Amino acid sequence: MAVIQIVGNQPGAGKTSLAAALLVTAANAGRKAAYYKPFADGPTTDLDVEFISRLQESLGGLAVPAPGNKSDAGDLSNAQAAVSRLESEAGIVVIEGPDASTPYAIQSKVILVHGPAQDGVSASIAAAGPDLAAIIVNAVPIHRRDEVARELAGQSVPVAVIPESRGMLTVTVEQLAEHLGGQWVLDPVNIDAPVERFMIGGNIMDGGPTYFNRYPNQAVITRVERPDIQMASMCDKTCCLVLTGPGEPTEYIKAEALQREVPLIQVRTNTHETAAALAGLLDKADARTIAKANHFAGLLEQYLGAEALELLLS
Repeated sequence: MAVIQIVGNQPGAGKTSLAAALLVTAANAGRKAAYYKPFADGPTTDLDVEFISRLQESLGGLAVPAPGNKSDAGDLSNAQAAVSRLESEAGIVVIEGPDASTPYAIQSKVILVHGPAQDGVSASIAAAGPDLAAIIVNAVPIHRRDEVARELAGQSVPVAVIPESRGMLTVTVEQLAEHLGGQWVLDPVNIDAPVERFMIGGNIMDGGPTYFNRYPNQAVITRVERPDIQMASMCDKTCCLVLTGPGEPTEYIKAEALQREVPLIQVRTNTHETAAALAGLLDKADARTIAKANHFAGLLEQYLGAEALELLLS
């Protein structure tokens, strides 16, 4: 049996993402795991619980118990009973603990998730207590990752310094269309596909395959009257095309997009204005998706290590 409690140093540090990644890792290893969030502001509308419930359903895992009200956090009797019940049903229980680094008084291993700012990490480690089993510093700017890893190298527990990842900052094609106020040229398909990058289809010097085949999960922004660029960009790495300016796409482009299942989003602003309108789009990014749970599971294994991860789950 493994009971793991995840605490964070601040809201948004990545507790739910880590919990989801542990559930994915356990399921991939053929092990039964449960999730429990003892307390929430709105027990019937908590977004973390709602997301993990969908994830567990997709993994064939245990149903997620409803959390108690945060105002009752001083009484842990119901929470302890819930954990004991989950222990009897699953080999691994993942508890989403509080944001203040100090875990609930429930017997468990403790994982500290610290936000990217390294200030205060020593205090957070001390507050996590004697059951601390691992430290995760999350979303560290890539140019600072090695520096942070060196500074935490002397810890007595495994440490993972996870860099910022485009995979965790993506929005969906549907969110992009809504943000730009775009219209679907065809019946929308693959609207849940992640968008990691934006490519401008202008007067480029490289050939189409060279220019548009460099990055996965890209949205291409180009003028509606440039079918040559649109055709060149419709490769496997393009998740959608944003067609800018007045006019209508050609029937040939519509037919190719339909066959290749590439969504076409049309906006009436020009390419420059459309690119400028992307400001604020990342505010719509939400880590609570099944695709991002799988992505974060890969990051966790890469930066914590398979052996340390197995010890946590055993």
